[in-house]
Amino acid sequence: MDREQMQRCLEVVAAYRASGQKSKAWAQANGVPERSLASWCAHSRRWQARLEGVVGTGEQTQRLRGRPRGVRCCGDDGARRGEFWRRPV
Repeated sequence: MDREQMQRCLEVVAAYRASGQKSKAWAQANGVPERSLASWCAHSRRWQARLEGVVGTGEQTQRLRGRPRGVRCCGDDGARRGEFWRRPV
């Protein structure tokens, strides 16, 4: 995504957040797909940091992605896919 696209998406996110409305109502009223709005809101902090020229360390980047450094997702313990959810019979 280029700089201009990020800026436009951030402007839409700012307008949505300033409105105080629920995302579905705002998206419908403004002709924005609801899923796109949700995605832009989720990415807005990273995009803003990128536009400001902030280069984060790994820890900062992980925090922006919502997962602290060193924390694994469930099932990352080496188990094969699906074993996490299987229960012994």
